Amino acid sequence: MTHVQSRQSMRATVLTSLLLLSTAFSGCLSVPVEECEGIDCFPLDSDALSEILAAPNAFDVVTLAATNDKLRITTTTTYEDNGQFAEVRWDVAKDDTSELRSIAMRMTIGTTTIDNEVIEGQSSTNIRTGGDWFEGRDEVPEYNDPFIELAQLATDQPNGLWPPFAFDTSAVADLTWTISGDPSSTQQIASASNDTHTIIIELMGTPPKVTGIETYSGDENTFILTVAIGNSVSIDLQDDLPRIPVGFSIDDQPIIVGDSTVWYGEIPLEMSTEIDPSQLEFHGLVSENGTTSSVAMMTVNQESSNMTLDDGTWWEFNWIDFPMPGYFSAGDLFQIKTNSTGEIYVAIFDSWAQQWSGGPLAE
Repeated sequence: MTHVQSRQSMRATVLTSLLLLSTAFSGCLSVPVEECEGIDCFPLDSDALSEILAAPNAFDVVTLAATNDKLRITTTTTYEDNGQFAEVRWDVAKDDTSELRSIAMRMTIGTTTIDNEVIEGQSSTNIRTGGDWFEGRDEVPEYNDPFIELAQLATDQPNGLWPPFAFDTSAVADLTWTISGDPSSTQQIASASNDTHTIIIELMGTPPKVTGIETYSGDENTFILTVAIGNSVSIDLQDDLPRIPVGFSIDDQPIIVGDSTVWYGEIPLEMSTEIDPSQLEFHGLVSENGTTSSVAMMTVNQESSNMTLDDGTWWEFNWIDFPMPGYFSAGDLFQIKTNSTGEIYVAIFDSWAQQWSGGPLAE
């Protein structure tokens, strides 16, 4: 190559470099960017999110339950009014494969807290009261999806205390949203405000689905809902726990009929387990001089018994095994009568747990 050719080649190289540098600043050689529309954009734009939130059943717990074998939904609702604080927290989970479900509820009003959890679906159950776990039993275990069951109960008894899982996303669909996203996890976080609340929506997946909802009204009212699915949901039954007695005790308020005192009633529908009646005993109790003792007893599976004591007093026990024959269960009826007077009570002793379910002798 001659010197002239070499200089020409070098000049061409320099010109090419200058051209490339100039286009970097001017944008003349920009690479075409593939445009997106609607839910194909990541993160979503405000209009696309509004369209998702306005769709029927944009967030529907029954649909989530039907399409996910493992599901957990937690909600926390807090209120504060004139220094008075209240909080209600629900944690509901299911594992269809293991046929286990968990329902936990914690309610705090001022300085008082009620905190319970039940894990059930098999013959062994776990019950938590506060921080203490116990073992329960169910002779006829029947697994039901808790989300569908709670939705039905909320429909049938709208004034009851149920998890606030029914959130109408269409009510906030028309807001102007600011949205950010993490492509590696598919998580998107959207925030907006109206006259009274700040609202935060979490979406996951492709196409994006609502997995979290938060609303804030200053420091006075907050609502947080989160959804977990798949392997992040775990429900485990514990072994070798202290046993807990049947979750039913007889009301201490009898009625007087002639010269008889009568206790009667129905095993409440809230008791979801079935128990071998041979493990339960109805007792008539008498307190004298500060000491309470059992003076008459019938094992529940006897169904009927009438005992007359040496002092001439008598106790009559009746159990009517109604909806689930052969088991002590919701809907059964009982009646206990006596002509005894003084400080008298009735109570249930659970021989399986070796504990009283209630009454003056309960621990």
